[in-house]
Amino acid sequence: MQTSSSVFSAAIRLLPLLLLPLLVGAQQAEEPLVPPKAKFPSEVIGTDGQKIDIAKLAKAQRLVVVTLKAAWCQVCQQQLVRIKKQLDEIKHCSVSFLVVSPGSAAELTTIQQRTAFPYPFVADPDLKIGEQMGLVLSAKDKELVPAIFILNPDRTIGWIQLGRNSVRYVDSELLAEIDCGNWI
Repeated sequence: MQTSSSVFSAAIRLLPLLLLPLLVGAQQAEEPLVPPKAKFPSEVIGTDGQKIDIAKLAKAQRLVVVTLKAAWCQVCQQQLVRIKKQLDEIKHCSVSFLVVSPGSAAELTTIQQRTAFPYPFVADPDLKIGEQMGLVLSAKDKELVPAIFILNPDRTIGWIQLGRNSVRYVDSELLAEIDCGNWI
């Protein structure tokens, strides 16, 4: 006959296996399925009021889009600081960035000043860009899925990393994808 401590030990060893399907299922349910032919808008308006010709920019350079969950997301803002620190590594790679977030132009201008991220910010208060790209996390709470993606010249997504948190930033994956280390 097994003692209660040996039964407890066996249950503890099996717990991760029992929880794995729940964790994997929950992760899959939370991540939106980006429409395969979703196209980023051909033009957007930056928080400075200037029109940004995305169609032209995506053809001329590798255009990386960083979405912020919301203007209050500190982890998202830290992602911008982390990328900014690595810009010297990719300055010769013909890469440009665009930051998209729910919130007002004033809120995003404050984030841009705080992070000193030197690329355009685009407010998406009604989540139209997020909807077009399949990246709305919560319409009710006005939140986008935190993501980094690279647009193809036709404005479809060529590469994407969904999600980020305080222990998992995706800047290293982005640098690996840009991969212009052998540019000479």
